[in-house]
Amino acid sequence: MIPELLYSSYQRYKEDTNVFTTWLSQAARACGFKTVGVKRETKPVSAATADLKPAGPRLKGKARKDAKAQAATAANSEGGQNAQQKPAEAVGKSGKSNIRMPEDVLRVARRAINARKRCSNWFTETESKDKVSTEGHAHFIGVLEQALSILKPCYNDEPLMSSGHQPSAKKAEATQAQQRARTFDEDLNNRFRMLQIEDTDNDVEITAPEVTLQSKNGPKKPQPRPLEESEVWELVDEFSIELGFIVFCFFEDLHRIQDLLKATWREYKEGRLDLMTCTMTTNFAFDLVRRAEEDVISQAPGLLGKPRSYEAISALIFYVDSLKGGKAPLNEAQEFEDQLKITPFDEFVYLSTARILIEFEQLSAMKIAFPQPVPSVRMSYISRPDLLELPQVKKWEQEDEFLSQLLMDMSLNDDISKAMIEITKRRKASAQDELSKGFYSLRREGEVSTWIVFAARVLLDIRDIMGKDISRGYREQVKAGCAAYKTLDLAVEGNNLTPRGVRWKGTKSEHVMELWYMLEFWTIKNVFPLMKEKWLAEKAHVIDQFQPFSEFPPALMEEAKAHYKSKGIETELPPHLANNLEKVGLQPIKHATDPNFLRLHNPLASGTMMFDILLGMEHAGTTLANHHQTIFAIAHLYNAARQTDSLEVCWPEMNELIQVHLAELFSGQLSQAPNEFYSRAAIGLGISAQHFARNKRKVKPRTLKGSEISDSQTSKILEDYIANRKPMASCLHRLEGLIQDAERCSKKPDKRLARKQLKPVEVLAQVREWLSKTIPIMSLDYIKLTRICTKLLGTIHRRAREKLGIEHELIRDGDSCQHGYIWMTLHILDEIRECRKMQEEVFRSRYKDLVAGGPHLDICAQVFQEYLAGSLISS
Repeated sequence: MIPELLYSSYQRYKEDTNVFTTWLSQAARACGFKTVGVKRETKPVSAATADLKPAGPRLKGKARKDAKAQAATAANSEGGQNAQQKPAEAVGKSGKSNIRMPEDVLRVARRAINARKRCSNWFTETESKDKVSTEGHAHFIGVLEQALSILKPCYNDEPLMSSGHQPSAKKAEATQAQQRARTFDEDLNNRFRMLQIEDTDNDVEITAPEVTLQSKNGPKKPQPRPLEESEVWELVDEFSIELGFIVFCFFEDLHRIQDLLKATWREYKEGRLDLMTCTMTTNFAFDLVRRAEEDVISQAPGLLGKPRSYEAISALIFYVDSLKGGKAPLNEAQEFEDQLKITPFDEFVYLSTARILIEFEQLSAMKIAFPQPVPSVRMSYISRPDLLELPQVKKWEQEDEFLSQLLMDMSLNDDISKAMIEITKRRKASAQDELSKGFYSLRREGEVSTWIVFAARVLLDIRDIMGKDISRGYREQVKAGCAAYKTLDLAVEGNNLTPRGVRWKGTKSEHVMELWYMLEFWTIKNVFPLMKEKWLAEKAHVIDQFQPFSEFPPALMEEAKAHYKSKGIETELPPHLANNLEKVGLQPIKHATDPNFLRLHNPLASGTMMFDILLGMEHAGTTLANHHQTIFAIAHLYNAARQTDSLEVCWPEMNELIQVHLAELFSGQLSQAPNEFYSRAAIGLGISAQHFARNKRKVKPRTLKGSEISDSQTSKILEDYIANRKPMASCLHRLEGLIQDAERCSKKPDKRLARKQLKPVEVLAQVREWLSKTIPIMSLDYIKLTRICTKLLGTIHRRAREKLGIEHELIRDGDSCQHGYIWMTLHILDEIRECRKMQEEVFRSRYKDLVAGGPHLDICAQVFQEYLAGSLISS
């Protein structure tokens, strides 16, 4: 089971109210009042796992309405008001002036009130038909505010009022100017802005078990009592009212995540973040939203279950007749003209985006082959064609066309991908981003979940941000794929692939072959545009599906009518609307004319594939490096040359690699003295410590196997996700643990790590920052470095023979691995040690400064110097 990681807005509200009610209960008992309430058993788990399920079967019709009214009346009388008012009065009127409400408790109480107010204002401003819910939210607000009013003698409000929470005059003036500048639906926008009550004190972190009484005279803040000794008191809420609040908080969290993702992709456009960081952060965000939606569904699984969970969830806070019973846009236009305008309330629940997806899902159920004749959202405006000129409606039309064309191309890509896997006989296809997975579920399983709607909205946001540069992600992916393809440098010999030059060990080459095929068929060749053009050419003589619906063949029209009729949807237009057909122009959305539209317009797919290539190349590189061990050898020779001042020029790539793999290459600490050069390298290669004894035996040349360079921990975690070995939730939990462990080891640890849970936006912000720092490390080109180091060792071997007359024995195996180079490296490092020892014994009395190094090391330094100057090996 995956441990709880997130701390949603609703969970924070519950904990905030528990903090206040727990403190109030403790204070009331200290004043002699006997508290009566609901005590929560304190367990070492999240404080936000309260059971909100109804205690009986779900009623229907009038019985349910009466039961809700009775429950609300009961809660409004004794269950809430008296439970808080009486203890508050007992504390406020007790005369015990030494009882003080901690500032953190006051802040979280006001934060809870603000959360309820935003929800209450929502139900009021949207003119909700659920009066019981509206009154219930107002009731709980009144209970908490009245309790705080009574308790005023117990706290000082001045620090809070002076802490800057009130908007400044300049900010208020700017807001008013913005309101005056709006010309479309000004009244509705202003009303929606009223819901945005400031969510203050986000940095206050206190839980109910930590609440203790404080004295006004006590300067020292009391320490929290042990968890098992603490008592937590809860404010009881009526289930149906609370469920609406849960959903409202859920959508609030979605908008916070959406804002973070917008900022992320703006940084990508400006060049301050890379594509892979933005893509993986977005993929993680979609998974967090999916998990949050599952938590909401678990509150009432019979009411909110999949596959069309979006409609059920959104209807709890924004009743829209157009979603009732899955009615088609055609019927919406006839009966619900007042809902044709796109309002800020629609956008809060992503209704416009949802309608596009619902429409395509209904068409997908008919199993029509590509290219499908997708109805345009213009059909919704048959009764009001004048609204088509509104800016919001025009933008919705563009989004409808974009998403529909993308979904059409994805349905074709499903068939092409399946065929390509069968043709190549390879299991590895391109990794899919979370958006593509969601759209697959929508097309194949009819799933219209909230997280899929949210993912579609985020893609539209990315499209708005990137503008004409939307294809930049694909260009970067192709560039990265071509570079990887060139680096692998595999020769095709019949049906076999053979690496040129240094080769991978035979037993480790399967991964390289899979990577090469993925690059060959999904990046270099990119068969999708060709297959799409061929498909369209073959279908052109069958039917022109993109003519107006009025000109469709009768058989196809009857099939469509029968489908909608089976869903309870009428398709016949009344006479007074038939005249508007020409004004609206009911022409279906045409497929994208660009053969490569799918690749160019989904940067999430490009970023995910680019990340898959990165992981594959890192693993292929470390595998090659560990087989040949030449990076290990050159790292020690380069370090010796630098430490002895034999080489003054810096090698940036080698410095970075040594820093990243210091533990594997140098046992965690760089060797600095001549007597350490040999011993640390020898031990790293697995030579026994007995070899360093005075009367050591001569070691015969053999194959050495030392410590291996490993893929980064981040790569290992995310490879499980990319390869579909583990769910993303598990990978995110492990990644967050890795990030926090690294933070604790840093010089300036983040104090937020002391909290048990983080909010979704905090998790995503941490992941984004972490990936932006680790992806450059994961991008180290081990394959190129291995080949370069092998050539450098070969040059050193040849010059030792030419200049020193020393022929180092070569030991080659069948996989192009030259083990003799490793023994030559040990000989050079041992020579440095012996030279230093001889100088210390013979010339100590004659020379103040001893000369470090030796003849072999001089050759090494010269080779390094030539390579770094570009005159030895072309990189």
